[in-house]
Amino acid sequence: MAPQHPRESEDVRALLALEASIVRAIQARDTQALQELMAQDFVFRGAGDVETDLTAFLANIAAIPGTIVSVEADTVRAHVFGDTGVLTGTQRARVRLPDGTEVTDVGHFTDVCQRRDGHWRVVLAHSLPAPPPSNPD
Repeated sequence: MAPQHPRESEDVRALLALEASIVRAIQARDTQALQELMAQDFVFRGAGDVETDLTAFLANIAAIPGTIVSVEADTVRAHVFGDTGVLTGTQRARVRLPDGTEVTDVGHFTDVCQRRDGHWRVVLAHSLPAPPPSNPD
């Protein structure tokens, strides 16, 4: 395995920190913080091949019903390709609905980032629901 270039290691740390900031902002429904982490031309692509722009994405975060109990990103990996960074992982969110029911949403994500004006910004986020766990008999 080739040794990592020092700049690449710094970029990997910066990308992982970016993902951690995104998770914190989603849990807090801090759409202002999220907007600062995303590029203005950001695109979110979710289940059913639905694509939304930054404005719609932020509105969807703000409109999540109930209380966001927790948001966690697991098995996050960062890859750097010049001024493009790719983050992959699994996001698990627990939400308490207005009727008191708690639901857990698990999805696999890929965030594509670009270095713009010296800062990493998410330009495309792709998320799909994780398949339900199999129950071995």
